[in-house]
Amino acid sequence: MGFLDFPFVAGTEGDPRRFPGHGEVLRYLEAFARRFDLHGLVRLQTEVVSVRRRVDGAGAAGWSVSYCSTKLASVGNEVEEEVFDAVVVCNGHFTEPRLADIAGIDGWPGKQMHSHSYRVPDPFHGQDTGAFEGNCWGRQRGPCCQSLATFS
Repeated sequence: MGFLDFPFVAGTEGDPRRFPGHGEVLRYLEAFARRFDLHGLVRLQTEVVSVRRRVDGAGAAGWSVSYCSTKLASVGNEVEEEVFDAVVVCNGHFTEPRLADIAGIDGWPGKQMHSHSYRVPDPFHGQDTGAFEGNCWGRQRGPCCQSLATFS
């Protein structure tokens, strides 16, 4: 994890695991923002009202973004607008893990868990485990359990 010009390195208080927790990722992003002086470019507690594609008179394309601050609910919630060259939408739809819908899983005495909840392999010591992957996360995390458990 990390940007090429700002590698992710676990510090003395950091998490040496391969899959850091939310707190360590937050510290990394805050350090990145400090290092590249990005705090003035970020607007927290801001609601995006609309995003519209636009082309100016010279044919240059961009995005018109309308937004308002949510810091003060009743004071000065005026909509402002700025034009940007690019827009990235981060809506958080991967924040809730989705488990596979497997017929008969309710009758299985074992444990079904999403890789989102995986932290360390120790709880799987001596157990028969399996990984069903829908993307790269299963391929990355499955081998971590393999050294401690029978893995298939």
